[in-house]
Amino acid sequence: NLKERKGITLIALVITIIVLLILAGVSIAMLTGQNGILTQAQKAKETTEESAENEKRQLSQVEANTHLEAYNYTDAEGNTAKIPAGFAVSNVEGENLVSKGLVIIGSNGNEYVWIPCTKDSYKREETAWGVENDNNTQATKDELTLTGVTPSTEESNNGITTAVLNEIVGQVTSEINSVEKNGGYYIGRYEVGKENNNAVIKANQEPYANIKWSEAYKQAKGIDAGTSANSYLCSSYAWDTSVKFIQTHSTATNYATSRDNFNGNWYDKEVKDKTGKVIKKANTATRLNTGLTTSFANIYDMGGNEAEFTTELNPNTSEAVVVRGGSCYNGITPAGYRWDFHSYSAYISYGFRSTLFLK
Repeated sequence: NLKERKGITLIALVITIIVLLILAGVSIAMLTGQNGILTQAQKAKETTEESAENEKRQLSQVEANTHLEAYNYTDAEGNTAKIPAGFAVSNVEGENLVSKGLVIIGSNGNEYVWIPCTKDSYKREETAWGVENDNNTQATKDELTLTGVTPSTEESNNGITTAVLNEIVGQVTSEINSVEKNGGYYIGRYEVGKENNNAVIKANQEPYANIKWSEAYKQAKGIDAGTSANSYLCSSYAWDTSVKFIQTHSTATNYATSRDNFNGNWYDKEVKDKTGKVIKKANTATRLNTGLTTSFANIYDMGGNEAEFTTELNPNTSEAVVVRGGSCYNGITPAGYRWDFHSYSAYISYGFRSTLFLK
């Protein structure tokens, strides 16, 4: 009697394994490839979350229309802030706490972040964070010392007149008085952007650049002037106090003096979006729209993307305009740094930021 044995040959086994590997590869590609199920599911999740956030911002914008007068706000941690008329606190998670950077949204969609401070803590940093020395001139000048200064003919021809210098002194004086009265001020969450040729403070806008200092000064004053608050071009006092707030209330503890690990748009730095995708390669001069980098205390790009004009001026020098931070074009300088610029020049890498002070 013969006993029959059944099995597969070695060749059949190899073929079976190859087929299984092919099927496994196809399955993995279907799950994780560019158009895979998991990838598409992740994209759908991100799109849903983004849509939910946008809806909450729109609700805040609608709510802002109902606030006809300034009002007091107390967050879940017991911290307070005064909200200007025509604004509402953001409904987006992580944006409604003072300690994290309280975001307010105007009826026009502009966004600001509350910087709590006292009259004594509202002050500028002189030289500790870095100052350019050019032609034996330091790029630093306290705005309150500009009273009675007579600018050069070139400066006057480009909007830096005696009247403007005195106006800046009055602006900073009123800022100090506002801080003393209200316990803080607001800084633009983003660099000022351009929407239909209007200056706005919104996400994903082309930065408002390629203008002279005088135009930035003029535009900032018209962004959100109202019955309970006034907008201004950011002063050195507001800039430095905001950077200190970022260093105290976020992971960017050395934001004023460093550029490392911030996912900011400096020339030599790679930039990633929220999903980890590279949106700008290192060593490329690519300017990004507002709000595409990583925020700290809910404030974007005080270090990179664009260098920013302030009201800090140094009249009767070769370059009277003082610029803060660095940029994606020529910048290896961090948020605290000061350097100078011509009053008559306008470059694509030079923009500005506005502030909002309660009356």
